[in-house]
Parts: sequence; structure tokens; C-alpha cells
Amino acid sequence: MKNWLLSFLFLLTVFHSQAQSKYYSFNNQCQLAYQKLLFLQLDSAKIIIDLEIKENPNNLIPVLLNNYKDFLQLVLSEDKLLFEEIKEIKKSRLELWEKGPEDSPWYLSGQAQIKLQWAFTRVLFDEYFTAAAEINSAYHILEENKRLFPQFLSDNMGIGILHAMIGVVPEQYQWAMGMLGLYGSIDQGITELQAQLQQEATKPFSKEALFYYTFVSLNLQTDSSRFHDLLNYYQKEEFRLVTTKSPLLHFAKAAILLKLDNDKAIIHLKNAPHQKDAVYFYYSDFLLGQALLYKLDAQCEDYFYKYTSQYPGKNFKKTALEKWAWSRFIHGDTVAYLQAMREIPDIGAAIFDADKVSQKESERVENGWLPNLYLLRSRLQFDGHYYRGALDEINHHDLKNSDPETLLEYHYRKARILHEMQKIPEAQNEYLSALQKGKNSERYFAANAALKLGEIAELKNNYSLAKEYYQTVLELDFSEYRKGIRAKAKAGLQRMKQK
Repeated sequence: MKNWLLSFLFLLTVFHSQAQSKYYSFNNQCQLAYQKLLFLQLDSAKIIIDLEIKENPNNLIPVLLNNYKDFLQLVLSEDKLLFEEIKEIKKSRLELWEKGPEDSPWYLSGQAQIKLQWAFTRVLFDEYFTAAAEINSAYHILEENKRLFPQFLSDNMGIGILHAMIGVVPEQYQWAMGMLGLYGSIDQGITELQAQLQQEATKPFSKEALFYYTFVSLNLQTDSSRFHDLLNYYQKEEFRLVTTKSPLLHFAKAAILLKLDNDKAIIHLKNAPHQKDAVYFYYSDFLLGQALLYKLDAQCEDYFYKYTSQYPGKNFKKTALEKWAWSRFIHGDTVAYLQAMREIPDIGAAIFDADKVSQKESERVENGWLPNLYLLRSRLQFDGHYYRGALDEINHHDLKNSDPETLLEYHYRKARILHEMQKIPEAQNEYLSALQKGKNSERYFAANAALKLGEIAELKNNYSLAKEYYQTVLELDFSEYRKGIRAKAKAGLQRMKQK
């Protein structure tokens, strides 16, 4: 019995020693693999990851890298069969990751990253309940890690996104967030992402953090000066080179340029990176098509066609086909426009707001509706910041023969043009007309008019009036671009509380 106990204790000591031998080291080889992932060179990254596993079998960072590889592959392909085939691997990866030292900041950080990546993937494949549970778990893990290791800023990417997401949850649902122990605001999330970018610019995750920071800022902040501030990050030495090689960061920079200078955005997008063995990034084609459409350039049709015919996923295909149809319509081919719009219900999915709006337009066309040529041409040039051309187009419109919906769109679009041309009093009058005429419409014109009136009032330091307009947005019953517009109104109300 004594000998058996000694042997058993010896084995426990051996197993304990082996368990403790696992570690987390984001060494040079792992950094190279991660860089390849940012470049979407997934096969090259896999080779380097496998080499690291062979040379340093106790290093657990490859577990995280392999998970990121699968995440990118699923998000970029939207391959449902592949998702079903590999989704169960999450459990074994977490089990392996948890064999590392618990006193390392990576111990909890990696668990949260794995869960978040799978959660965001599940949303694409309609597994919302499981995704919500994983997000909830990841949030609490990250908060705990932040408490234990406040100087570990690599977590800011994950917790910053979550805090910003929680910040846009409508007021009437905040009680549910509180019950789950979820707290955060848009400003908090943005500040956390900024801290990571400023203090850890040379560390690997800062590049990915810049990608998320860009889109959080573009969608949830209103101050137009943020465009230049965002662009400044891409000019920094730490980010400039990787932006030329990573399709993800190149795309993010293009999204900023589209807000500032459409012509520069076109040049930038025509020089998109195409690394050897990289997964093709079709979203750049979609964005280039959009930028060309804003110039009323029929060349845009080639890029929209490529996206709809070659992209293996389902999202934004309805939108791409709608924009292809718009180009045909403004160039006089109404037959092609009608045919394309009737095909929209049979292509892609209607998960995101843009695709839902395209589906709605398809239904209106089926009922005999056609867009107003001048308003459409004006809208497109406005989106490309060609304001003089947009104003000339809208002034061609005949107000006397306008139906109520066309008249609503006219006032809204003229307000947007005048606003960007800094003719604020005239813009306010047009916004008020759009708000009054569209308050019972399911279209987005009245809601966005109220949002813009709130932003104007906020800039004038009239915070009570701004709050009133932001609240109006949340009270209107509209269906188009609902999530995005309401999120911005919610962000506005948060700023009013602080002011």
C-alpha cells in the first residue's frame, strides 16, 4: 500500500509538472502567423502555426491563431457546411487553452477571444441564442481580466467593442443588460480602443483593433472631424505598411476616404492588395463599385456584377444588385433596371439593413413603382460629396406633379445637400418639412431628418432641443436603416446625459 501511494503521488507530480509546462508566448513566429492572417493568407498562416506547434508544443498561442483562422475563413466565405463541420472544435480548443498558467493575463483573454469569434460567426448562421450566451460569457471574462491585469491592454479590443455595443442598446432594454451584469457606453468603448492604439501601437493586436475602432467611430460618432483623426492613424509608421498589405485595413481606410474624398477613395480601392495565396476580399469590389456609382460611372456595374456572381456568401448581394440596377436606370435602361429589381428576392439574404431596404424597393417596383430619375442622380452624387452636381440635379425636379412620397424624399435630400454645403438655416427648414411630411412613413427620411436636426442643435450647444430630436427618432415607427439610425440617436442621447 505504501509503495502504491508513493507511485500515485509521483504520477500526480509528473502530471502537474506537465500541465504547468504549458505556456503562452506570442513569439516572433506567432506574430508572423498572425500577420499572415491579417493579410488573409490563411494557408501560409496555417503552415507557420503548424511549425510553431512542432517546434514549441507547449506554447498555446497557436490555439488562438487557429481559431482566428477559422473565424476569418467562415466570415469571408459564409460557408454553412464548413461551419457545421468545425463549430464543435470550440470546446476542445477552450479545454486546451485552459491548461496554461492561470496567473497569465492570456489565460482569460484567450478564452474570451475564442468565444467572441465564435459568437460573431454564429450570428451569420442564425444561431443567435448561443451567440448571445457566448458574448455574455466573454464580457464577464474580459471584465475580470481587466480587474486582475489593468495594464494588459490587448483586451481593450474585445471589451471596447462590447462596451460600445451595449451602449447602443435602446433605453427600454437597458434593464435587461443590468440583470445580466452588462454595462457600457459608446464613449467608454471608443476610449478603450483608443488607449490600445496609442499605447500598444507596435503590438500585434493593435492592427486588428484599428479595424474595429474605425467602424465603431464611423457608425457611432457624429463629429465629422473624426474622419481626419481616423485617417491620421493610418498614416502612422506602425500602421502604414500593414495597411498596404492587409485587405482588412485597406478596406477600413477606404471606408474613411469615402467620407472625405470619393475620387481618392476610388484610387485607393483600385490599388487593393492581392497577396499571393490570400483569400479574395470581395467587399473591396463592392466598395469600389459604390464609389464609381457616386460619380455616375457605368464602370461600377462590372464590380457589382463580380460581387453578386462570384462572392460565395449571401450578405449585401441584394444591395449590390440594386446598385447595379440603379446604374442601368440613370443611364436610360429602364428594362434592365426592372429585370434586376425583380431578381432581388431570389438572391442573397436580408439580414442587414441595407439588404432589407433593397428587398423593400424590389417589392415597390413589383407594384409598379419607379424611382425619380433626378432624385436618384442627386442622391448618388450627394453620397460621393459632389454637392453642386447633386443640387443641380434636384433642382430639375418638378414639384408640382410630385406624389406625397416623392415630395417627402425631395425635402429630405435637399436638406442633406444644403446641410453639407453649410447652408444650415435652409437645411433646417427642409429637415423640418421632411419630418412633418414623413412622421407616419415607414421610410427613413423623417427619422434621419430628426437625427440631423439633433446634431445641428447639439453643435449649437442647445442640448435640450438636441435631446428632443434624438428622442423623436426613437419614437418614430420606420423600417429602413432602422438599426443604424436608432443607434446614432441612442449615442446622441448618451452624449446629452454627459453634457
